[in-house]
Amino acid sequence: MNAVDTNILARFLLRDDAEQYRLAVSVLTGGAFVPLSVLMETAWLLGSRYRQPRDAVVAALRTVMSISGVVIEAAPHINWALARFEAGADIADVIRLVAARDMPAFVTFDRALVRLAGPDSPVPIETLG
Repeated sequence: MNAVDTNILARFLLRDDAEQYRLAVSVLTGGAFVPLSVLMETAWLLGSRYRQPRDAVVAALRTVMSISGVVIEAAPHINWALARFEAGADIADVIRLVAARDMPAFVTFDRALVRLAGPDSPVPIETLG
């Protein structure tokens, strides 16, 4: 199983290049690992560059997660992150919380993050200041 880059997910989701789409489908359906950083960058790409609304970004990432043979890093926690993103949290913030899930705490100056993460954050959030 190979890990994939953001451009593989982008070509699969956007279908803007027929040959690259075909290759991306082949890679993903053949079994692929998607790291947290690739999910975060894909969400950013779809939302910022392609101006897709939050619900479309979530649907796109869930489509990738549903492909048989695709392994998403920290998949159970990504479902939490997508739900928090849908509720208004920043996707990068919640994916960073997922990445820190095995740490004793996530320390920040961002007081809003506690509220946006909700009570089920995968890591306790400590705010300073």
